[in-house]
Amino acid sequence: MPRFYSLASGTRDGFVEICVRRMPGGVCSNYLLGLQPGDSMQAFIRPNPGFVLHGSRRPVLLIGAGTGVAPLTGFIRGNARRQPMHLYYGTRDPARDFYFGPELQAWQAEGRLTGLHTTFSRTPGGGGYVQEALRRDAAQVRDLLARGAIVRVCGSRPMAQGVAQVLNEI
Repeated sequence: MPRFYSLASGTRDGFVEICVRRMPGGVCSNYLLGLQPGDSMQAFIRPNPGFVLHGSRRPVLLIGAGTGVAPLTGFIRGNARRQPMHLYYGTRDPARDFYFGPELQAWQAEGRLTGLHTTFSRTPGGGGYVQEALRRDAAQVRDLLARGAIVRVCGSRPMAQGVAQVLNEI
């Protein structure tokens, strides 16, 4: 049975990258994480034409949780024009789950990422969930939305619903 993962890479990158979190007892995640260099597997790419960024100078508001950050990093990696991009990224524990952490910091230093706002739900004082980070930064988020920000959300369905509710409140 096929499993669907979002790509963390784009056509111009020359490679295919996904982000996989090992699930206890998970058939696909354990299989993928057990692959060694030189191993092969069957895969296909299913386009998602609604989840793209069009060439624009409008700011971009990227919101992701957990491995849902993968396709958002693809947008950031491909941001050679330095379009203003702001990432709100929530995960459980920065020591174990801060996927793409060094890359995100490097892209911010390069100007591909304008703002990196992280929150960690399972650490003392970690800030909670990504919805709470958006609420804390309501004035900045409201300004981005007023300037016509392009919004892309990736993560679990409940997280996306919570984000939609917070954005409506803001």
